[in-house]
Amino acid sequence: MTAAPAPTRLLTVDHLTVSYRGVRAVNGVSCHVDAGELVGIIGPNGAGKSSFMHALVGAVRAQATALEFAGAATLGVPTERIARSGLALVSEGHNVFGRLTVRENLRLGSTARASSAGLDEDLAWVHSLFPILDEFADRQAGLLSGGQQQQLAIGRALLAAPRLLALDEPSLGLSPTAVDTVFASIERIRERGTAVLLVEQRAQQTVAAADRTHVLSEGRITMTLGPADAQDSALLMKAYLGS
Repeated sequence: MTAAPAPTRLLTVDHLTVSYRGVRAVNGVSCHVDAGELVGIIGPNGAGKSSFMHALVGAVRAQATALEFAGAATLGVPTERIARSGLALVSEGHNVFGRLTVRENLRLGSTARASSAGLDEDLAWVHSLFPILDEFADRQAGLLSGGQQQQLAIGRALLAAPRLLALDEPSLGLSPTAVDTVFASIERIRERGTAVLLVEQRAQQTVAAADRTHVLSEGRITMTLGPADAQDSALLMKAYLGS
């Protein structure tokens, strides 16, 4: 019998540490993301989730035994170079350029592409994923609802043609309908071949959708859950409370 091909490792994190004024926000985290995977990270507020995500793209100073994307070391590499290598982060909060139109915001996302090849196809796909972005193409981004701005932030990141899309709390502050839209889009993004690293407060939905979900508490991974754990309320409570 022919052996299955080995997965393509996109992200390698080995003993990553982030400190602020001597206080460790991330304390020796190790994990990985392979091509096509959806990996979740959940945990209580203040667990170090956002610091971890910002360290991946060089937005905060970090230390690590290894931090690699697509086989290349990224520790100390400028954020712009990391983005052009295929790792895109949508930070917590919608982070759109409010005075620019939706169309202009999307155009800015495309400037991080390694190549303009396939841009029209990707734009058409983003519009199919989030039709509101096509409908409101000439509207100022600051006039969109919170859910619409989150769609724009994700769509803009997708136009950078990432191999790995890192999402930090994409459902934060959204209505239930907008949350459903965001989670449905994440599954479609993954089905199209883009790996996703998802930091979320919605534990059950994240655990159910992800290949595996790491629980981060006080800067450390304390537990790793699989999709079958999504219905175990006691386990999810323990993941957050440690009891």
